[in-house]
Amino acid sequence: MAAKPPQDTAASAVKRLADSDPAGRHICYRVYLSGRGWQKPVCDGTTSATTGRNEPIKALNIAVTGTGGSSAGAFLQDPGSTDRQGRWADRWTDVIADGKDNYIGSTKESAPYMTGFAIDIGNGPVCQTTKVRGDDWSGWGCAEARPGFIFGGSRENERWLEAVELTV
Repeated sequence: MAAKPPQDTAASAVKRLADSDPAGRHICYRVYLSGRGWQKPVCDGTTSATTGRNEPIKALNIAVTGTGGSSAGAFLQDPGSTDRQGRWADRWTDVIADGKDNYIGSTKESAPYMTGFAIDIGNGPVCQTTKVRGDDWSGWGCAEARPGFIFGGSRENERWLEAVELTV
C-alpha cells in the first residue's frame, strides 16, 4: 500500500511563500468546516470557507512568516448559555513561531462551532474580515503587534463563523 501524501497545512503553504519571498510577510490559513473537514490552505487575504451554505467553522489553522510568530484564541458557541453569548476557549495558544502551524477550535464531532477568534503577531499589523451566519462581511479590522490583537466574528451563539480572510 502506498503511503499517504502529507496533509497540506497552513505551515506548508506559508513555507512555499517564504521560499519564494524570503524577506516577505505572509499569513496562510485554512478552516475546518462542520461536516466537510479541512479545506485547502489559502494565503494573504484569500477567502477560506463558504458563505450561505450553513457550514460553520469549527477550527482554524494559521501560519505566518516574517511576523515574529502568532498567538490566537477561539470564541466558541456555548449551548448552555443563558444570555445567547458564546465563550472563550479555555486558553489562547502560546506564541507559535514563524513557519509553524497554530491551531484553534476543535475538529471533534461534538466540539462547538467557532463564532469568533482573536489573533496577534510579534511585529507589524495583522488584519481580518469575517463572514458570520446571517450577516454581511465585516469591514477590515487591523491591530498592531503584540500586545495588540484583533477580534473577528461574533460573540452570539447563533452567528457562527462562515468564512475568514487574513492579511499581515
